[in-house]
Amino acid sequence: MESAVTAAVLVVHAIAILGVLLIERRQPTATLAWMLTLIFLPIAGVLIYLAIGTTRFRRISKASQSSVSRISEITQQNPVLAAVPDPLGSGTDRDPRTESMLRLGRGLSKLRASRGNAVDILVDGKATYAAMTEAIDAARDHVHIEFYIIQPDATGRRLRDQLVRRARDGITVRVLYDAVGSRSLPGDFWDPLRAAGGRAEEFLPAHNVLTRLRNRDRIDFRNHRKIIVVDGRIGFTGGINIGGEYLGLDPDIGEWRDTHLSLRGPAALNLQQVFLIDWLIATGEAVDEPSAFPDLSGSAPEGCPECIVQIVDSGPDRSWSAIEHIVDQALALAEERAWIANPYFIPSQTIQDALISAALRGVDVRLMLPARSDSLLVSLASASYFPELLEAGVRIFHYEQGFLHAKTLVIDSWVGSVGSANMDLRSFNLNFELNAFVYGATFVDELADVFLDDLARTTEYGLEQHSGVGVPLRLARAGARLLSPLL
Repeated sequence: MESAVTAAVLVVHAIAILGVLLIERRQPTATLAWMLTLIFLPIAGVLIYLAIGTTRFRRISKASQSSVSRISEITQQNPVLAAVPDPLGSGTDRDPRTESMLRLGRGLSKLRASRGNAVDILVDGKATYAAMTEAIDAARDHVHIEFYIIQPDATGRRLRDQLVRRARDGITVRVLYDAVGSRSLPGDFWDPLRAAGGRAEEFLPAHNVLTRLRNRDRIDFRNHRKIIVVDGRIGFTGGINIGGEYLGLDPDIGEWRDTHLSLRGPAALNLQQVFLIDWLIATGEAVDEPSAFPDLSGSAPEGCPECIVQIVDSGPDRSWSAIEHIVDQALALAEERAWIANPYFIPSQTIQDALISAALRGVDVRLMLPARSDSLLVSLASASYFPELLEAGVRIFHYEQGFLHAKTLVIDSWVGSVGSANMDLRSFNLNFELNAFVYGATFVDELADVFLDDLARTTEYGLEQHSGVGVPLRLARAGARLLSPLL
């Protein structure tokens, strides 16, 4: 009996190793990390691999593609979206690099970039929540909300109660929240909204783990997007979730530094498309009301008329890591500056090489990270990448005034980005993410000013600091780096 069990374990072990080596298309570092895990933890390693080892959802990928096709059918029949001018190949008054970026985005995503948007940068939770509250109060038809984290604290209850009031006013309210990110929500949290006629649904419920494993659904693929769409006319996206910590009310974290965007115009319809795809995946309900895509003609907002807004969604349901590819292309095309602010930095080899190449050709490459991370393992792994970057000329800064959670990118005065994606392997490959890339000097220079304002609250980390690190810490960083593909 024991020999049969041993043989079965060896067979499963061999299959798992072959899966890592031959079937899954991974980066070599990820393959090595999984190989070592499976070799040194034969039984536990297989269980871990079954839970979080596969690189793509089978079931969710099918559901996602079906949802994308269904929403595409709906949107293609919508005259409003058909009437939105396509900036691809339609102008000579812009930076010539933009054309290649728009073509890449078209190849990676079904979403069409657009002109004619008002784009406002919202700094920190207070300004963001105020703008969201104002937009929701002014809603005339619907409010669509999607967040990774919604806390059951005063901030979360305030949003819920506002949505309850709007639902009682006859406004259609749909809320989508990640089951793991919002795991603190009690089971009855949304009862008042549902009683008022609103809807609140989980994305990828985590309770039935055995079913998820049987379907080859990784239990750690999460929806990390932050989206609000009001009446199809105004949208919000960026790095801010719903909770008191984003207002600096968590005494363990302190001040929370974050960045969000308000978008009015056709870009809001892109956010709507992403929300409706996710809603269909989660609920099986295809929203095809004409009011979801209102006629925006004759109401062009004031703001950044020359700007092109490109909404890029990415996730483990896709063949390509869309946001990673766009960021890599932007870094490759940088000529003067490439400034990145991000809370989590575990770059893929592609992004690491792009940063090094940019610095070596004389681009001003700056990386701003939090001085204190909420994950020791991530912090150790992140620091392991510093020596190569510093030697190439990348400048690294640690934000000292609270926790830096903003996820922004500034390339020259050409393109800037604000979104939900961290600069790490998990966001690029394992999470459902969304970033807005905005082309136009007006926006990019404003985002650069925000970066410089934050830079005044940083301490630069140089090679001299790294040379002073002791052997035990260096070994810890090296070990964490080896595990970084699993984080």
